[in-house]
Amino acid sequence: MIEIKDLHKHYDTAQGRIEVLKGIDLSVPEGSITAVVGPSGAGKSTLSHCISLLEKPSSGQILIDGKDLGALSGRALRAERRAIGTIFQNSALLSRLSVAENVALPLRNLGVVHHEMQQRVAQLLDRVGLLEKADAYPGQLSGGQRQRVGIARALALRPRLLLSDEATSGLDPESTHQVLGLLDSLRSDLGLSIILITHEMDVVRHVADEVAQLASGRIAEHGALHELVASPGSATGEKLLPLRSEELPAGFDYAVTVAYRKDRVDPGWISRLGIEHGIAVALLGGAVEAHHEGTLGRVRLGVQGATPQDLLRLLDGWGLQADPGSLARNNHELVEANA
Repeated sequence: MIEIKDLHKHYDTAQGRIEVLKGIDLSVPEGSITAVVGPSGAGKSTLSHCISLLEKPSSGQILIDGKDLGALSGRALRAERRAIGTIFQNSALLSRLSVAENVALPLRNLGVVHHEMQQRVAQLLDRVGLLEKADAYPGQLSGGQRQRVGIARALALRPRLLLSDEATSGLDPESTHQVLGLLDSLRSDLGLSIILITHEMDVVRHVADEVAQLASGRIAEHGALHELVASPGSATGEKLLPLRSEELPAGFDYAVTVAYRKDRVDPGWISRLGIEHGIAVALLGGAVEAHHEGTLGRVRLGVQGATPQDLLRLLDGWGLQADPGSLARNNHELVEANA
């Protein structure tokens, strides 16, 4: 497990001190993927650099399996840094080296003997599906293939944490899908903790277990992906699964937003409202997606024939959550759930 405790980072400039990270607390369990998202300038890159030890935090702790990396130096620090593998945005491969030579770099720097290094490189390239490209050069590969080589290199020293820093930015959809599928399988097969730093919400929805929203150097919101999407009023949930809807048609009593909060929800639940309960429903908009842990979904309904209180109680029993704060009459004025 990786734990980040009260992490601060500032820079002293001629214009004064600039605080970039202002007390970050974050835990990533073994075998879990946590996405860190946020707008430009929120502190994502600085956080990435501190976790990978490219920069030293001003204060706070970064612990891997209970060991505080900031308290180490010299040989002990170098040894613990092997626990962190980093995948960079542009793969950071050396163009003059072959694919196999790029993957071998961390092993060569560690002094691994030649035949063991060759065996490990072959295993890694086979794991990312590029063994046949061992003798190719980065310029001969697609963007997605280069990133998979970068993943193989990041795994060379058997890290416990994999840090993905905008690794899918700029990739085409098919390459993005392949890279994310690989990360998903690695966390399952190897029990890796993965921190996914990205601005791409579709990437987050595809693989993340938890999401931390950075804003102005602080974590503004953090929670399980499913819970954030289903949480009424969650700004992060709205960004993860935006909901566009039509206006409430004439003849319906009110509109309400409903979120999936359980892994398994009867796909015919909207029909059941009418068939079993005599409730007329108009689907005004919706976003429903498959996720590795179940279904993510938010829909906007027009309702006639049930009070808001009755509807909320009914849907709660079906693993759905209606947002009382989203209730709106036909005049578009917000109303309370108990009105």
